[in-house]
Amino acid sequence: GGILAMTGGKDYRRSPFNRATAAKRQPGSAFKPIVYAYAIEEGLAQNKMLLDAPIVYRGSREGQDWRPENFSESFRGEMTLRQALAVSQNVPAVRLIEMLGPYSVAQFGHSLGIESTLDPNLSLALGTSEVTLLNLTSAYAVFPNFGKKINPYGVVEVADRQGRIIWRVKPQRRLVMSRTGAAIITNMLEAVVHEGTGRKARMLSRPVAGKTGTSNSYKDALFVGFSPSIATGVWVGNDDSTTLGTRETGARAALPIWIEFMTAALSGQPHQYFDIPDDVVQVRMDPENGMRATDNAPNAVSALFKKGTEPH
Repeated sequence: GGILAMTGGKDYRRSPFNRATAAKRQPGSAFKPIVYAYAIEEGLAQNKMLLDAPIVYRGSREGQDWRPENFSESFRGEMTLRQALAVSQNVPAVRLIEMLGPYSVAQFGHSLGIESTLDPNLSLALGTSEVTLLNLTSAYAVFPNFGKKINPYGVVEVADRQGRIIWRVKPQRRLVMSRTGAAIITNMLEAVVHEGTGRKARMLSRPVAGKTGTSNSYKDALFVGFSPSIATGVWVGNDDSTTLGTRETGARAALPIWIEFMTAALSGQPHQYFDIPDDVVQVRMDPENGMRATDNAPNAVSALFKKGTEPH
């Protein structure tokens, strides 16, 4: 929960506004892990199939119908939860939040540490509600922290002129999701790095997980992710919400910054691994169909399941 580093702008003298703590921006697909984490908490396994096909939601008036679209402008048919999150398809995420209930997902997001208003509608799954980078990064930190939320803090202790400690922080910890669910969503966010939109982060050559995010018209680009010990969020955007430019996605504009920072932050640190609780099993799985795969299957991945829910 301790803040190790923070950059809130380019030049404090020109603009003292701290964008890391105060700017509320759309996170785009960087909000999806909260939806999928809630799905795991509700008992869904990461090999559950979601349909990626065209869908129309009727509006209250004529001409207000909503047709969610994928960034790729194509559809893939049935997909596992794991694959839908890894490649960041929008339509399966919308179907998932419809199944779970937007209000319940919003409440879960608040429990993870999102303080801003989360509108309980279907587009919440696509990151249309504005959040601060600090809140979003703090929410992600719950996943490698065994399901515990720790309120972020920037001051560890205060000493008087003689060096005597007169105040020391007492981090506020609270269990907000199960250790099992935290381990499984972490494993799914590792898939973003190894199988999806965050592939560039594989160059770190150590366990990391995270998610890209891009808002409409390329106004915001994000990558929020973590190692077992450090959670880091990167947002790139303009104060006036003008576009960053065509194809300036989270993977292109934000992820390289995240990689550069994490390379330095983890340099010389011990090689750590993510938590695997006792009630979780690791299974070789085909990410396409969610079935158990043979050890030598070329596309098999290592997926975590709560005992008793794994594919046979």
